[in-house]
Amino acid sequence: MSTGKILGIAYNVIPVSDLEKASEWYVRHFGFNIRNKRTDNLGLFKDNRPILVLVKSDSESRAVFEVNGKKRWVTTFYTNDISSLHTYLLQENVRVGELFDEGQYGKFFTLEDLDGNLFDVWESQDCELNF
Repeated sequence: MSTGKILGIAYNVIPVSDLEKASEWYVRHFGFNIRNKRTDNLGLFKDNRPILVLVKSDSESRAVFEVNGKKRWVTTFYTNDISSLHTYLLQENVRVGELFDEGQYGKFFTLEDLDGNLFDVWESQDCELNF
């Protein structure tokens, strides 16, 4: 008899204040497509792959936490061209952090969505992600 195994993360759930505005923002900036739209949540996919589920939140809680007074993210997006993505998001007035090159660990920057949910964006040549 075989035992089930965790194969990866299917998607992350993100709280938002306005489901319509948030979903439009993610579709516009990242090319996600909307699936499984309900009254209080919807799925964001990249092609057939689930990425995020946006949930209309009644509270001010967001996908961010602090360590020693510094904001930290709970989700990291992966990209194959971090420099052009960073430049594009700056041109679109998205709140993005500085682009860092950490050598063998890859390149990174942070971004915030309309609700202040914080994300990390990462590019690495040694990554074995399957899409």
